[in-house]
Amino acid sequence: MSWDPDFTTRNPILGQLSDLIRFQQPRWPDVACLNKQLAAQLPVRFIDDQHFAALDCYYEEAVARGQVPTRQANWHDFFGAVIWHLFPHTKALLNRLHMEHIAVHGARRRTPRRDRITHFDECGLVLAVREGDEAAALLQAHDWQTLFVTGRTHWQQRRAFVFGHALYELALAPFIGLTAKAVVITMPDAFFEAPVHRQYQLLDSALCAHLEQQQLFDKPKPLRPLPLLGIPGWWPANENPAFYNNTDYFRPRRQG
Repeated sequence: MSWDPDFTTRNPILGQLSDLIRFQQPRWPDVACLNKQLAAQLPVRFIDDQHFAALDCYYEEAVARGQVPTRQANWHDFFGAVIWHLFPHTKALLNRLHMEHIAVHGARRRTPRRDRITHFDECGLVLAVREGDEAAALLQAHDWQTLFVTGRTHWQQRRAFVFGHALYELALAPFIGLTAKAVVITMPDAFFEAPVHRQYQLLDSALCAHLEQQQLFDKPKPLRPLPLLGIPGWWPANENPAFYNNTDYFRPRRQG
């Protein structure tokens, strides 16, 4: 897919980024541009394929050295750089967790724990809620009607943040079936009144602590599916309650 400097105007999912990043150049931004606009305050730098090849190491090791391989003219890696900009502490944690398993099992072996880390890295979403919110229980129960229809007004008190860069890539052309893997985090009331840049800073620290303290990726199924197009305000069709009757998308929880 070709470069589109106005990608944040395509839909409300990508619109999350409109006040956070701006790339108005008519061509794909190279790594020098990404470093200037996204990595100024980061402990890592983005590197191109040639630089990565010269390192003669695997991806996670390069990141551990503070250098993130980033392919040119590639939406997936572009959004990966954006997520580094927004969630630097959590991205660094995920790579450290990978490196811990690599030290024991080697780089070629993909353990279930590493698969779970990668799944969140690619398709994760963080749902920030206030104290007492029942969103986590509703997600676990796949109670989509309560979560999205009868309890729709509660979304005025919630905030969903895309973490997985693959989700942003897929949101360039959204489709029924687009699903995130969600982590629900309770945040103080002041968080929801903070400017959006500050919200990301606070959430990054909270998410990093939550993932580490809960040892989330040691659990068999730590993440909850959340149909992305069901989030109020993120897809026009969900203004009609009948949208949520599609059980191929809003699947009931399996019995047992």
